Amino acid sequence: MNKKVVDLLLVSLGSLIAAIGFNTMLLENHIASGGLGGLAVSFQALFGWKPSFFVLIVNIPLLFICYVLLGRATFLKTVYGGTIYPIFIQLTSGLPNLTHTPLLAAVFGGIIVGFGLGLVFLGNSSTGGTGIITQVIHKYSPLPLGTSMVLIDGLVVAVGLAAFNADSVMYSIISLIVISYVVNIMMTGFNASKNLMIISRHHEKIKHYITISADRGVTEIPIHGGFTGKDRFMLMTTISTHEFPKIEKEILAIDETAFIVVMPASHVVGRGFSLTKHYQNEDEDILLPM
Repeated sequence: MNKKVVDLLLVSLGSLIAAIGFNTMLLENHIASGGLGGLAVSFQALFGWKPSFFVLIVNIPLLFICYVLLGRATFLKTVYGGTIYPIFIQLTSGLPNLTHTPLLAAVFGGIIVGFGLGLVFLGNSSTGGTGIITQVIHKYSPLPLGTSMVLIDGLVVAVGLAAFNADSVMYSIISLIVISYVVNIMMTGFNASKNLMIISRHHEKIKHYITISADRGVTEIPIHGGFTGKDRFMLMTTISTHEFPKIEKEILAIDETAFIVVMPASHVVGRGFSLTKHYQNEDEDILLPM
């Protein structure tokens, strides 16, 4: 199927799911979890403004700003999601509220909305809104993207103080955290990996174990000891999370003084991870294949 068609379907489905989560979980429980949707929750309580109408109207000047300041390519990626999302909010506005427990609404509403937004992002688009402001601030100021996001979403949640009580604001923060976590999982996947940096006097034995027994690739990096002044090799390998306990145990069995640095690898591309790996010792290896 054509990639543009797939992207269009992902954006449409994701926007629909996010709209359902918004109307059935967040809106009536007064959870303003960031973005234009969060502002819509607060402004409905303050002024009686219809959420779908508010999101659509505010998105129009924001999309114009996107075109002028972020360029035509970003605008084209954003315009469909920014238009279809408020339409789906209106179409699903008649759905019943599924829970009157704010904590459940914050958590499960965050999961549903986060899953929907994740699909939109996988479709190479966004729902516009405050995300456009975040990108503009990031592009035209020294602030990192993450800081810009926290700043804008923090202001949106803070507006909730004018409309609701402190409890609602705290539930909104919980929902915002859940949404961010779910979107991150959607973008990076569930199969987190680990990057190991190993320094050992027995690096040849450890390299042999990793390449032959563990059946993983390894890279030798020349290093110079700052304290000892000696030249050595550091081994670097990337493994799946479930492989780590076994490999760590075997490395320490070879050299109990081995220096091991473990770093998370949220996204790994290549054979054994994103590509099919042909295992050398598949019949005997007790490690689960990727």
